[in-house]
Amino acid sequence: MEFTVADFLSVSELDGIRLVAGHQGLDRAITRTNIIDNPDSLDWFMPGELVLSSGYLFQQQPHLQAEIIPALANIGCAGLCIKTGRYFQTLPTSMVQQAQDLDFPLIELPFGHSLSTAMDAVNRQLTAQGEHRLEKTLAIHREVMQTALTSTGLHNLTETLVRLIGNPVMVTDSSWNLLCHQDRGDNPYPLSDFVNTTPRRPPFSEEFLQTLPNSLRHYKKAVTRSYPVSGGANVRCRIRPIAAHDYIYGYIIVWESVRPMTELDFVAVEQVAVVAALERIRAKEVEQSKLRVRKDFLSDLLADNIGSVNAARSLAKLHGLPFDCPYRCLILREKQMSGTNQENFLSHLDALSAAVTQGAREFGLHVVTVPQGIQLAVLIQLDNLAAEDTQTLRAALARMVTLSESSISDCSILAVLGKSVHHLGQISRSFRDTQSGIQMALAAGMEDPVIITDDFAVYQLLSENIDRDALRRFCQSSIGPLLSHDQKHGTQFTQTLDCYFAHNGSITDAAKHMYIHRNTYIYRLEKIKALLGTDLRNPRKLLELQLGLMADHILKA
Repeated sequence: MEFTVADFLSVSELDGIRLVAGHQGLDRAITRTNIIDNPDSLDWFMPGELVLSSGYLFQQQPHLQAEIIPALANIGCAGLCIKTGRYFQTLPTSMVQQAQDLDFPLIELPFGHSLSTAMDAVNRQLTAQGEHRLEKTLAIHREVMQTALTSTGLHNLTETLVRLIGNPVMVTDSSWNLLCHQDRGDNPYPLSDFVNTTPRRPPFSEEFLQTLPNSLRHYKKAVTRSYPVSGGANVRCRIRPIAAHDYIYGYIIVWESVRPMTELDFVAVEQVAVVAALERIRAKEVEQSKLRVRKDFLSDLLADNIGSVNAARSLAKLHGLPFDCPYRCLILREKQMSGTNQENFLSHLDALSAAVTQGAREFGLHVVTVPQGIQLAVLIQLDNLAAEDTQTLRAALARMVTLSESSISDCSILAVLGKSVHHLGQISRSFRDTQSGIQMALAAGMEDPVIITDDFAVYQLLSENIDRDALRRFCQSSIGPLLSHDQKHGTQFTQTLDCYFAHNGSITDAAKHMYIHRNTYIYRLEKIKALLGTDLRNPRKLLELQLGLMADHILKA
């Protein structure tokens, strides 16, 4: 036997209490009481609650008079009881009219009664009905636990919950990506017609998700939001975090379109949320174990520690990785890897991996990320056409860097892409290529955050095929006068010439890059010409100087 609003109005000790509006809502069941004392508490109210107020809040913030009735009605509260005689002599006409239009009970509590008296009256009645609710709660608990013990995964739990509450249900991960859903044949607003039911994609728009409270992880109950559907109608969504120890593992979303939720329905949601949290913890541990084994395999691949191509192919198949297709290795790291920056970078590897994966997905690329010491290695799977499409790859890398830097505060990312290899078993070659590229980029002071080693073939030709003594001699014979002058007098003639070549001989651009006046740059070039004994017009001499500068970078690296 439910305790209704009509029963509350007939409690003898609350003489003088009267229903002002919402007479069609007299049969609403009261499950508990709550007090509204601040405008930000709406997300904490539950369906079936009788909300009590002294009226002070509405007097101080008149705009709430127009908002509170629709909000409480949408949540499914039993009614609103306001004490009169101090802050309100009579209840505002606008509130009365809204309550009447929504069939939402609006009750006037006389000045002679305290809010605690009204709460006690409700609690006594609910205590008397507690045994019946306890039996129902235990029955729900048994059914949920039976499902948990006889099956694994979230799909069976979701089916059980839909059967218990009579409404469709969706379950997402902590990033709002859909894990599973269960609709009902009698749903007037089918899920597939109004939300995205693609697995591993958010069912709701970003705009809708922005309406949820930032502190949702701390909620031990469902919050309510209205989701617009067709013809100006809305479906109430009851969103319950799947959480443990303040960590969010996902969300249960009840699509309340078939029938209104009851107090026992919310008990079922709570029970399933607890079991789902345990299931998500178990699944996460299993996934982490798999990731550790995969990381070891990928690390061995990058280090060229796999015994044979056939062994590498078999292990790749075991881990679900395509083997016989082109790959490139990408390395992301902090540009200036000081102790503080390194710690900041390493503490955000998960966020960095997510940003890289998102950037790759936007360009239709498949990637696998694997931490390697103080850097993140990314294996980019390519088809035969994309393997040499450096323009698309450069755009994708730029997007990955942008997303990575936005996910890590005070971090400047360097991305170096190695050469393409024919299959996954050769990825160590591309990885070694990136390491050479990183050394070259840091030694040359390159400011571009995206470096593709294909662009620096001459550097690699010099560094891999000429010994350092020979490079040293060539460097002295080509740009030695500049190096000596800079060392003795603290000038920047070597950097000035390097910048001249980097900007294709544009004096204006080179001067801007070095933050000096154009005339100052021209003066430096004249001094350089004098020291080198050339007018910087002879093509062969220009090539010799460029090679000398490259040799200097290699020696510094």
